[in-house]
Amino acid sequence: ILGYPNGLDENSYVSTPTLALIMRACANKNAPYFLILDEMNLSHVERYFADLLSAIESGEAIPLYEGAERSANGIPIPNKLYLPPNLFVIGTVNVDETTYMFSPKVLDRANVIEFRMAADALESFLESPGAPDLEALSGLGAEYGLSFVQKASQEDTTLPASVGDTFKKELLLFFTLLQDHNMEFGYRIAHESTRFIYYYYLLGGFEENDTEWFKSAMDAVIVQKILPKLHGSRSQLEGLLWALSWACGASRKDHDDPDFPGQIREAGKTQDEGTYGPEALWDTLAGVNAEKPYMAARYPLSYEKVMRMWRKLVRDQFVSFSEA
Repeated sequence: ILGYPNGLDENSYVSTPTLALIMRACANKNAPYFLILDEMNLSHVERYFADLLSAIESGEAIPLYEGAERSANGIPIPNKLYLPPNLFVIGTVNVDETTYMFSPKVLDRANVIEFRMAADALESFLESPGAPDLEALSGLGAEYGLSFVQKASQEDTTLPASVGDTFKKELLLFFTLLQDHNMEFGYRIAHESTRFIYYYYLLGGFEENDTEWFKSAMDAVIVQKILPKLHGSRSQLEGLLWALSWACGASRKDHDDPDFPGQIREAGKTQDEGTYGPEALWDTLAGVNAEKPYMAARYPLSYEKVMRMWRKLVRDQFVSFSEA
């Protein structure tokens, strides 16, 4: 993906559009640059992206070649390359029998955003079908470029005091549930989740003492950073999905109960279907919102995803986040 030294010419380097983009980003660090990889999982990501994954993790330079300086099309190519902080990588994936699943190593370094078609969205499209006019979007938001880069490079992301303790308690709750089933996450997810909550608050323009936004922010953290790594058989995931259904679906009152963590860990033992079964909570929430019970959950996006995974697990005896 970053090219290679020409084996027939010791002064030449075979470049790629990706390398050219990264070099432009290095030369102009006040503007954001986006590397967009379409259909990213047509091959194993590690086969073409391993160098960049390592650089994202370590912050070290990627070696491109050794020896005398080389150039491509008259442009000097450095012998090693640092990924600049103003470079942002976006990948799109489809899931079918021709594609490959992402490994935990890849998922740990990403925020996974799932796009699903809703009936009302399709109905609206059918009223005036047509391709989007991408030219109409060209240049919009350019004035935010410098500010975007500065905020993304910011190291100090201290959470507002009004939600700091709640976030810590919630993240530890999900860590403990996953740890009970040998699927716990590490420092990277904790760090990036903290940054996400911080920027959600910052960009939302909320008042310092306002905490209503936190539920939506934490919902996004769960469904984008924690749930994507889940995949396995019914024997591996059944208890965990039971526990997660209650952690994502139970009301704020239940969450504030000091016995709540112990109760949902008990749910993970899958011993009392009438009390702790995922469908029991779904029926309770249906009493609040009959049309869309998940909208009555504490974390609607995450709860709806957990229930889709649970039902697929029951049906097929195996489930992964990307296929549910």
